[in-house]
This record gives sequence, structure tokens and C-alpha cells, in this order.
Amino acid sequence: MQNAGYDIGDISKPDELIRYAARAQIDLVGDAASQTMIAKAIGMANNPDTSTAGANLTHLLMDGTFSDARLQKLDEVIVALAPDRDSHVGGLSSLAICLRGLTDRESLSDRVPANWTQEVLRGPADDEVGVLTQASALLSVFLAAEQIDKVDPHPRSRAVRAVHKRYSEQIEHVVEQLIILGYAPPTPRSVEALIMLGTLGAYAFEPIKAALDEALAQPLGFRVWRVITTLVMLNRRAAHTQALAKWVRYLFKDDVDQYREQSLYPGRSLDLELAIRVPSYWSPPQDDWAGDALLARANNPLATIQERGTAAMGLWQRAKEDRHRDLNQVAAAVDTLIKEFETPPASPDVYTGMRWVAATLKHDMAHDADVWNDWPQVDEPWMRHINEAVDYIERHLAEPRVLPGTKTLLRHSLLQTDAIYRRQAIEALVAGGWTGPVARALERFLELEREESWLRIRALFALGFLQHRDSRVQKSLAAACQLAYSNLRGSPNRAQIAEMHSALFAVGDCFGAEGVPEEDVRHTRDSIQNVLAGIVNEQLTLREPLFPVSRACAYLLTFMILPRSNGSEDLAEVLLKELCRHPDPTTRELSGWALKNRIDDAGAVKPLVHARL
Repeated sequence: MQNAGYDIGDISKPDELIRYAARAQIDLVGDAASQTMIAKAIGMANNPDTSTAGANLTHLLMDGTFSDARLQKLDEVIVALAPDRDSHVGGLSSLAICLRGLTDRESLSDRVPANWTQEVLRGPADDEVGVLTQASALLSVFLAAEQIDKVDPHPRSRAVRAVHKRYSEQIEHVVEQLIILGYAPPTPRSVEALIMLGTLGAYAFEPIKAALDEALAQPLGFRVWRVITTLVMLNRRAAHTQALAKWVRYLFKDDVDQYREQSLYPGRSLDLELAIRVPSYWSPPQDDWAGDALLARANNPLATIQERGTAAMGLWQRAKEDRHRDLNQVAAAVDTLIKEFETPPASPDVYTGMRWVAATLKHDMAHDADVWNDWPQVDEPWMRHINEAVDYIERHLAEPRVLPGTKTLLRHSLLQTDAIYRRQAIEALVAGGWTGPVARALERFLELEREESWLRIRALFALGFLQHRDSRVQKSLAAACQLAYSNLRGSPNRAQIAEMHSALFAVGDCFGAEGVPEEDVRHTRDSIQNVLAGIVNEQLTLREPLFPVSRACAYLLTFMILPRSNGSEDLAEVLLKELCRHPDPTTRELSGWALKNRIDDAGAVKPLVHARL
């Protein structure tokens, strides 16, 4: 039984993704300890009989539900067994919280001793670990205060209010630094920052709300939508729920279109994810402001394929999940969208992608499911390329328990219309730890598929999000940038512009993360220096349709800036100064922010946590 392979039957079930990641990580450290040893270490035995531990863990890995506490123990054991492995090891707890919310706030506390709190919070932290430690210290104090309030006969939240008042200054700087970490390319620590923000929001909602309002208006604010989604998922029943619901409603009623226009990456659809995750009783059928926002985006011809598909799928999913909604009415609206998506548009470059969106919507509705887990049958070259890339993974991944689920998740990362489930598939792959074989398969797909930009965009996003940094990933991303740049220098269509944007973002996400060695950043940048310099110096992005490319270029340079050498300005510093004169306000603002916050007067690169909103 232990060596049997397990697939993922339903991408919408968090427990299936969590079990996949747990199996993958256990197999990853299998040379250091047996599954039975791991089972005993995480307390799976029926005391005093320890012989049952292995069987109990096997059963849990097959069809059980891991508690937050159990996953935390498993993380600790796996990290202890594999101290030299990359940062993906030990991220099971974070994955679970992202997928299903937080069931036990105490599992987030890093057990900071109470008598250390004052010293830990004395001033702003100097690195990512310090920021997360300070957030954990604050959380520990709030958790203790919450316990006091539960037994204190005085009005509820008296102790929590006292902690809030005592640590108001510390809360302010910790929240700002957590947001800055959330701005950064996706890493396990940036995910932890989002979770900490959402959890602290249960105790310090107003200062967090004020900080997020400010951050949303900044160029990097597109990632703040995910913070708010985390806040909603973790605090649906908290004391401030009414204020939170009112604020989220206001954002969608008054500000969402403005934020989209200035976004660095509207195709990420993070605002749509929030709209889909909003509890049904916040946006009831008689005043369905979240549904209105989704329908408006699905109908927006200027929105990306990903946005329109995610919005349309979200409408259907919300109606399936809430029996109070008129499913027939929603189905009629989605049918209208499907007909539009199937009609050849004025821009033929997006037609194939929109037809696939229509096909998957029809497929899900025909099966009366909020999301279906197989795919419409199409005989297209791009589908054959996906099949070949998925099969290619077998050359690099021989672990029988991990292979079926890995192939399924890889297929979802390319074919899934709903951007939420597509990203969750990639998150599960990251948490599983077998990112090398997945990267090889994505590289193979990019070699095979040269025409369909909408699919290349998905593959590039997945490759950047995996955070698997080696020479082959670097070469693949550089080749993608060079191909997109050759199209950009001609008469690029919308899809080719979006592909250039995605290629630059993937490089920035993968090699711009905190802690990447300077030589790796320099080598990666050198491989696309002609692209970066050409975009800026040849003024290829001065027309509004090309503004997304200048924004992506500024993003990459912001996170891949290097120190000055022998008094000479770094390439990123030089190009960012040029982008400060760009006609696009968002490009100018981000470039100015980067020059102010990423490099000091002596030419050294500042730690990201020293930046200000």
C-alpha cells in the first residue's frame, strides 16, 4: 500500500491537495527516514502501542484530514530530516491555511517566550525572519489576551483592547513590514506574511485596514488583494466582521476598476478571487455586488482571457454553492458569455483561448459541477504539446506515489480556466517539493508550443511561481523573453504584448526573490540585458497598449537591482531612472519607489523590509 500511486480526483478539495503535498514531502526525505519513523515522530501511534503509527499515517495520507497541529508537527520533522534542502520543504501548514483557512490560530505562534516580547518588538526588524518573529510575538500576546477575555466577567475584549493600546506603535510598523513582504515575489515567507496579516486582523483590524487602503493605491498593490482575501477567509466570524464586509463592499463598488487600470498585473485576477471568496451572506442575491463585479469583468472586452474566464467561472461556482441564488438565471447569463467567447473576436490572437474558456464552462455546466476535473476533448496541436509535456515529467520523477498527482496538478496549471484553482495546483506542487521535475516539464512545453500566447503565459507564470532556480530554468525564461521581445519589435498583437509582460514577470518572480545569490541575479539579467535595455532605450512602450510591458520591466528591475560597482550605477538603477520619465504614471511611480527604497546613497541594495509604503 505504501508504494501505491495516488491521483487527485477533485482540484476543489483542499484535503486532496494537502495529502498530495504531504505524501510528496515524505517521499522527498525518504532516504533519511522511513514513513513509520516519521509517523511515530508526529504522534500517529495509538499509545502505548507504537506499532500502529505507520498504518495510521498511511490511512491519513490516503483519505484523511490533517489538522493544523498535525501538519505543523510534520513540517517540523521534515525540516529536521532535510535541513539542507530548499525553502519549499516544510510548507504544509501554510498550504493548508491558504487552501481552507485557519482552524487554529495558536498553530501560527512560533512560541516566542513571553518575557522576550518587549525586546523582540523594540524596533523595526532588519530581515524577513525578524519581521515574522515580531508578528508571531504580537500574535502570542493577543492570543493570551483573548483567553483572558473568555474567562473575565468584564465586557468582552477588554484585555485585547489593552494589548492593542500598549503595542499600537509596534503594530503599525510590523503591519507595514508584513505588507512590504507581501509585495515581494512569491516565496514561503511572503505567504507567511499574508497569513500573519490576516490573523492579526482579528485583533487590530482598523490599523491593518488603513495600511491596506494605502498599499492598494501603490503600484505593487495588486498583491494586496490576496491579503484582503486572506483576511476575509480567516475572519468571517470575528468581532469586526461587519466592518470588514462593509469595507470590501466599498472596494468593489467604488474602487476596483481604478485599481485594475493602474495594476501591474491585472491578469493575476486577485481581485476576482476576493469577489469569489466573499461569503454569500455579505453579498446576497438581492444586492449581489460581488456577482455584479464578476459579471462586469467577464463582459469586459479589454480584460485578459484569464480575467474573463475566472470571472465567468466564479459566477457559476457561487450559484452552485449557494442554494439561495437562482441557478437558472446565472446559467442563462453564463450561456450568453459562452456564445460571445465562441464568436470570433476582432482580435484573432485571443480566439483560441476564449474558445477553450467557453469549452470548459460548458463542460462544467453539463456535469452540473462547480469545477470539473477532466477536460473537453479537443484535437489541437497545443493540446498534444500539453500531453507530451505532462508525459515528459516521467523522465525526471520516478516516485510512484507522487507521479500521478503531480501530472494531474501540472495539467491543471496549464488547462484550468479558474485562476484560483490553477494557482492552488501550483501551490500544491511547490509545497510537495518536487519542483525540479515540474520545471523540466514546463520548459519542455515552452519548447514545443510557440504559437498560443495564452498558454505560454500560463506556463511562464507557473515556472516563475515554482521558485525553482537552476541554470535550465534561467535559460528557459531567457529564451521566452527573447522570443517575446522579437515579437514586440514588430507589430505586436494583444496576446504578444501580454506574453512579453508575463515573461518579464516570471523572471522577476523567480530570480528577484529575497536571498537569491547576487551572481545568479547578475547572470540572469545579463542573459536578457538586450531585452531590458531595448524596451527602455528604444522607447518601445510609449503607447498605452504597451504600458503593461514597461510596468513589468520596472517590476523586474525593482527586485533584481544590484549594488553599484566601482562607483558605476547598476543597470537596473540606470534603466529605472529612464523609466521615471515614462508616460505611464504607474511605471513612473514604481520606478521612483524602487530608486528611493531599494538602493542607498552609497549604492548598496537595501533589504526589502527597510522599504516604506
